[in-house]
Amino acid sequence: MTLRTRAVALVIAALTMGVAVLGYLHLDDREQNDLRSAALASATQCTEELATYDFNDPGANLDRVTAASTDEFAGTYRDVSTKLQDLLTTGQGTATGHVVAAGIVELSDDRATVAVFLDQQVRNLAAPDGRTDSSRMIIELERNGDRWLLASAEPR
Repeated sequence: MTLRTRAVALVIAALTMGVAVLGYLHLDDREQNDLRSAALASATQCTEELATYDFNDPGANLDRVTAASTDEFAGTYRDVSTKLQDLLTTGQGTATGHVVAAGIVELSDDRATVAVFLDQQVRNLAAPDGRTDSSRMIIELERNGDRWLLASAEPR
């Protein structure tokens, strides 16, 4: 094998390795983007479900939130909701939440932290014409299979 043949073989091997590395990095980047998109969509949906309720059917909100939550968060949310149902019914409270903006704070394969900005349209006996409450939340998600589940929601 001549020096020229060896050089060509070395260049071809280096190019092959470079293409393989770039391909791997591209796939990893795509997977991270898919995780990020799924986490943002789940955080948005969970936050809007947390902020949307109707005194006429408080169980619907409870069912929606707990179905998209970890067992631990679902239990805590169930306890809090049960304690607030009388207040909600007495005050004839309704609300609709809408996420205005959300962004990933931290992301791994199985956990995500998302900062969420929320507008909530609220009506009750104290505000019969309604009002808009704006708030910020930090949403923690845990990945279970192909789903992101609500693990915590902290107002900020």
